[in-house]
Amino acid sequence: MSARADIAASPEARLARTVRRGLPALLLVLGLMLYLGTRYRIAIDDQVDKCLPPYTVFLVDRHDRTVERDGLFAFLAGERMAPFFPMQMQVIKRVVGLPGETVSVTEQTTRVEGRTVGEGLDLAGTLGTPAAQFVREVVVPADAVWIMGATRDSFDSRYWGPLPRHQIIGRAYALL
Repeated sequence: MSARADIAASPEARLARTVRRGLPALLLVLGLMLYLGTRYRIAIDDQVDKCLPPYTVFLVDRHDRTVERDGLFAFLAGERMAPFFPMQMQVIKRVVGLPGETVSVTEQTTRVEGRTVGEGLDLAGTLGTPAAQFVREVVVPADAVWIMGATRDSFDSRYWGPLPRHQIIGRAYALL
């Protein structure tokens, strides 16, 4: 259709033609936004003392739950993390122990299969519990992982044990 014929067309015909041309692109953009909006989330660590310093902002891929050693993962806090984290709060830590591995927690170090993955039990006093009460040797169950922060005062598996895999939301990537 020529430009003259388009000008001569009724406003309703021009609108219908514009919608036919633009609707597929609009639907594609909306579909892409929906996909990205359900797959990815931004997580912000607003704590003064970070457990994964120096990072504050993380991107969480909710479609990637393939657990691997030393990967960062977001998970939902459970009742064992109360009162420090409310139920269902999103938390990010590093997976340091996989199913079937032996974890040894002493007052000085935490080791997975003999490899040192953390030091100290600095939160024991804050929890009102003697550090000796957290000393143990655990084999990570098939449906769980051992998860820790990078600092001595991170509230992690040293205190509440293996994390059930069903609480994992997705892989996290440190951004800032």
